[in-house]
Amino acid sequence: MKPTLEELHQALTEAQRLRAAGEDTQHLAKTVLYQQERLRYLEDVYLRAERLVQFGLDEHEHALLVKALDAARRAEEAASKSAETLGLG
Repeated sequence: MKPTLEELHQALTEAQRLRAAGEDTQHLAKTVLYQQERLRYLEDVYLRAERLVQFGLDEHEHALLVKALDAARRAEEAASKSAETLGLG
């Protein structure tokens, strides 16, 4: 059920349009945009964790994983504080 890149682009474009037009009465667009932004951060965490597992306890890879986790955590905190921010709101 994974959407193609074109389908994903179309869905995100429509979600942005719905939010901008104030037509997101069921909060579907808000949810899609939030989840997409969260996924972007978590994919970086996943990549860093995979590299850490692959290469062992490499200090540089560990530092990159910690930074990715911190960025994801800060984004989540920001999303919780701002109810009207597109993408994370």
